[in-house]
Amino acid sequence: MRIVHVPNRALVVPGELLAEGDLRAGRGAYKEGQKIFSSVVGLVERGEKEVSVIALEGCYEPRVGDDVVGVIVDSHMYGWIVDINSPYMGDLYAQDLLSKVDVTRVELSSYLKRGDLIFAKIGEVTSLRKVKLQARGAGYGKLKGGRLVEITPVKTPRVIGKRQSMLSMIQSVTGCILKVGQNGRIIIMSEDEKKISAITEALYMIEREAHTSGLTDRVKVFLEKRLKEDGGEKASD
Repeated sequence: MRIVHVPNRALVVPGELLAEGDLRAGRGAYKEGQKIFSSVVGLVERGEKEVSVIALEGCYEPRVGDDVVGVIVDSHMYGWIVDINSPYMGDLYAQDLLSKVDVTRVELSSYLKRGDLIFAKIGEVTSLRKVKLQARGAGYGKLKGGRLVEITPVKTPRVIGKRQSMLSMIQSVTGCILKVGQNGRIIIMSEDEKKISAITEALYMIEREAHTSGLTDRVKVFLEKRLKEDGGEKASD
């Protein structure tokens, strides 16, 4: 049996009862017994099997499975130290970026150096808040080109949207690929300065208006208007 006590998009506070029954507690929520409570001030987002809360403020807390955009800040004998826009640094071992590499025989700076950007996944977060990154596989690894935009990390879910609705719309309208990190860092993969500018403005619009409804439609109208004014072409044209 499932009982949901608050409507979707409702504003809730820490400790507020959200739901009961066989539902999962998602980001921004926790479960005690069969009851799910909010752990942050934010907006409720209800799924078929999960109840989450999109926080209105707060820093990025690493969570296993999250995609992040990281900045290489240093190296060590076995890999690199990565700034993930969090109170905690990420640790990327060479074996989690490269296949069949002998770290005693290669110069790691030839692969990644200070200031380089990477797209990675949170592989592990220990009880001591040590964060291990994974960057092997399609779409992950060193980022070449693109424009970095930073927003408040807790607003990132609105950039992605339910079932990636917002993200898919932005990419469809502009024809650009976005690499979105849950840590509030977004890479716009494009060399078209007008499209980069329009998308950047749209991202800041989402950040400002994350608590409002109908946002996807408003952002779409904004982008289409900006691209038309700038003489840009939609990907679907």
